[in-house]
Amino acid sequence: MKLLSILIMFLLTFSLSGQENMQINHISGRVKDADTHMPLQFVTVSLQNMDTQELIGDVTDKDGYFELNVTNGKYYCIVESLSFQPFIINVLSIDQDMELGLIELEQNTENLEEIELIATNSLVDHEFTKKVYNASKDISNIGGNAVTVLENTPSVKIDGQGNITIRGNTAMVLVDGKPYGGQRSNADVLSLIPSSTINKVEIITQSAKYDAEGSGAIINIILKKRSIEGYNGTVEAHLGIPDNDGVSTYVNYKTDKINMYSTLSFNHLVKNKDTEIEQIFLDEMENPTGNFDEVRTDYRQRNSFLINIGSDFYLDDKNTLTTSVMYTKSNKNYDSELFLRDYQPVDEMIKSSLREVDDNSDEGFLEAYVRFATKLNENGHELSTDIKYDNSVADNETDILNTETFPGTEETEQQYVKDESVDNFYAKIDYALPIKDDSKFEAGLKANFRNYKNDFQASNFNPSTSRFVAIAEFTSKIDYQESIYAFYANYSKQYEKLSFSLGLRTEITNSVITEKIVDEAYENNYSDLFPSALVTYNVDEQSTFTLGYVKYIDRPTISQLNPFNSFTDERFILVGNPFLQPYYTNYLYFEYYHEFEKLTLNSALFYSNATDQILNVLEKTGNQTSDGFDIFRRLPINNGILNQTGFELEATYNPNNKIRLYGLFSPYHTVLTDTRDNAYDYDNWVFFTNVRFLYRLTSTLRFNIDYTFQSAQKTALTELKDIQYVNLNISKDFWEGKSTLSFKINDVFHTRMSDFNSLEANTITQRRFIFDTQYLLSFSYRFNKSSRRNSHNRSKEIDKNIFEVEDQLK
Repeated sequence: MKLLSILIMFLLTFSLSGQENMQINHISGRVKDADTHMPLQFVTVSLQNMDTQELIGDVTDKDGYFELNVTNGKYYCIVESLSFQPFIINVLSIDQDMELGLIELEQNTENLEEIELIATNSLVDHEFTKKVYNASKDISNIGGNAVTVLENTPSVKIDGQGNITIRGNTAMVLVDGKPYGGQRSNADVLSLIPSSTINKVEIITQSAKYDAEGSGAIINIILKKRSIEGYNGTVEAHLGIPDNDGVSTYVNYKTDKINMYSTLSFNHLVKNKDTEIEQIFLDEMENPTGNFDEVRTDYRQRNSFLINIGSDFYLDDKNTLTTSVMYTKSNKNYDSELFLRDYQPVDEMIKSSLREVDDNSDEGFLEAYVRFATKLNENGHELSTDIKYDNSVADNETDILNTETFPGTEETEQQYVKDESVDNFYAKIDYALPIKDDSKFEAGLKANFRNYKNDFQASNFNPSTSRFVAIAEFTSKIDYQESIYAFYANYSKQYEKLSFSLGLRTEITNSVITEKIVDEAYENNYSDLFPSALVTYNVDEQSTFTLGYVKYIDRPTISQLNPFNSFTDERFILVGNPFLQPYYTNYLYFEYYHEFEKLTLNSALFYSNATDQILNVLEKTGNQTSDGFDIFRRLPINNGILNQTGFELEATYNPNNKIRLYGLFSPYHTVLTDTRDNAYDYDNWVFFTNVRFLYRLTSTLRFNIDYTFQSAQKTALTELKDIQYVNLNISKDFWEGKSTLSFKINDVFHTRMSDFNSLEANTITQRRFIFDTQYLLSFSYRFNKSSRRNSHNRSKEIDKNIFEVEDQLK
């Protein structure tokens, strides 16, 4: 009987044991970005049974949630996603349902300075409110600067004047979330930042959180910063023909209490530019009255220096203090030679002359920045304060020597002196409040102050006194002061497949421009509301639809407001308009994003409407030159209705681990109507295409070629003809990937010519110019060392955390 009882108990225990081994446990959790606290979609969560080696996995949904069903046992757990550090649990004992809670992944910046070797990794990532270009992975950026990076950024275009646009609209450019070099950073200012210090570029959908000035999108250049303890850095040097010689260093050191980073760079750059200009002058009956030819050679040299030092102080688990100081210094020496030929058929006289221009500038920029951020809890409830001050100064002197070579010999000399300075200061507060797990409220305020001073004087040389005599009508002292006060609120919510965001921003602007010589002041005060809306629908894990709307403002620049004269030549005087008003644009877009196994597609339709945009018009002054030609004044006014409609198709194809193909095709249609006397109305289509091909010859040798084409751009009076060019890059890694040697050719076939035609002021003008092909050889060396505590104890700390979770569950 006792034996039977023991046998029954044994069989019962064995049966229960078998049932326990087959027990199904529910494992769940949520994954977010450690920096932004936003949910991460498409993150892979894997559990591997350490006994059977069976692998079970899931992918997070749009809210960052994952769920797995596993039997009892010990598992190796890894949570991983591209561009993030993996979260690893070496031993996870599971014998019941387990909630892993919130897992926050940190950006994988330990090797940001390394160029990505695997061709299948995408250069462009698409997220809820932004598109991310992984600049540090693109070998085309080696040896360049921030302008090089932006030229390689999808959807971004930079014209010959350094204007930066997205989908035809002027873009607001930020560096690490803050304006760099003033309110609107242009290409000349951004060229001081070496590409080796840039991690990625974000094209952010404009919302109430950001300044209303700009376009339907914000460009945010993210500089490298390490998030793993230890130190790393990069040393990069390059040589070019024409001269593009420089060296830069980037060093980052991080502990559990502080993260310090610095950049130091020097660059010597030379650009050679050849220009041909042909002009035909017409009378009122459009009969030729003369012609003018100009052949110009420009030698543009610039030496620049940059130093940037920053720190993140981790005061405790909730509070972080960030500080940074940046200083840049540059010297420009632009020398030009112009051979001029003027023919007047009335007296059949030909005049020829030589003009030599020596243009020198010294420019400096200083920026100081402080940010304090506090986490009110672990769910993204945050409060931050930013304070930034920057100062720009520039001293310019231009000497012009005109020598008449035929029919006689005569010399005249002119001089232009310009001193300008800009002071910018802003302070802002941002507040973020998560509401449950699926919604978020954001609010903030900002005060921005700008003070600009410009002293300009044009002079003619008097040989009898051997002194320069100021030209009164071309001498001015300008003082411009501007203050902008902004308030915003934004609410976002996520459902299972649908997400939306609604925002409203208020900006109160006060500005005054004063000409001190004549003591005239012009004030302009106005207040505006800027709504924004964004709706996203996730069809599945591979397909997403997005619909967005934003209203933004374009304020007139200081040069457009300056009421006093400057000129490009004796026939055209430039004058500003102090009564100019800002103009407003309504921007609407619809996007569709889809991921296939080897192909990624992103398409967009966009439309913008602007009323009373700023238009440059020509007016006769009533005066004539000594040769009897009419003198015209170019003046900006608020005039016309501008409509732009366009389509953008972006594709990345990775057929295997050696090849990556990328293409961007964007036709857009521009219509300007209701201009003064309809003289400036136009209707034009523009087609833009960029194609890139990357091929991995070996694991360390890569070849990249890209082709760009833009069709003619036409207005009522002007035409810029087709532009096309090819760039080539070859790079080789050495010393186990610690160094890279790169050779790049910009404009391989020397076809990047700007051919510009115009018919205005009774003058037909054809202008053609082209820069020399650039050859660039770059070498970079990367060093890094993670702290032993980070590399050896990370798994132990994770195991400890899991044991604590298990204790709580028990």
